[in-house]
Amino acid sequence: MEQALSTVIIPYDPGMGEGNGSRNYKCHFMTDLAGFLSLQTIDGKNNTFSISKEAYSNTANVAGKTVSLDLKGTIDWTDLALEELEKVYEECLEVNWDGYGAMPISRETYSEARKLLRMMPSSSPMPDISAEPDGEITFEWYKEKYSVFVISVGGNNIITYAGLFGKSNKIHGTEYFADELPEIIRHCIQRLFPIE
Repeated sequence: MEQALSTVIIPYDPGMGEGNGSRNYKCHFMTDLAGFLSLQTIDGKNNTFSISKEAYSNTANVAGKTVSLDLKGTIDWTDLALEELEKVYEECLEVNWDGYGAMPISRETYSEARKLLRMMPSSSPMPDISAEPDGEITFEWYKEKYSVFVISVGGNNIITYAGLFGKSNKIHGTEYFADELPEIIRHCIQRLFPIE
């Protein structure tokens, strides 16, 4: 379903396109869920920015790649996300990839994350993709202070999720994941980024 947009949301990372191979892996998701839910900010930054229709005509540079913008519909960021996932996987194949004893990402976890990315609603921004010390892959959508949603997969057909939708609106849990995106996951993403 395509929706007319007045702005286009594109994930932003100040280090994008630097090509230095280093990553800043966040280790706050499932290792301390209570701590995550009480955070006021995540990494002290908003990882999205808006490009107005007036600012660009039909292309933008994202992570060193020229991306076509269809301002009458939505941007399909799936290919960019799959490339980012591939980088995370390759960088985290070995035990102790973070220097602190982290578990490697298994092929099953990588495959499950790829499948999950392909099912994400294209109306939402691309998530930030990272690895966790327990070998899981995390997708994070950060909108602003008190507005964040994070999901994690570990190759066992279970999605673990946590969200903050205002100071006192918190959600967390697990969902079975097989052939379609669980409705609660879709709902939480759309709650963070409603379709206008």
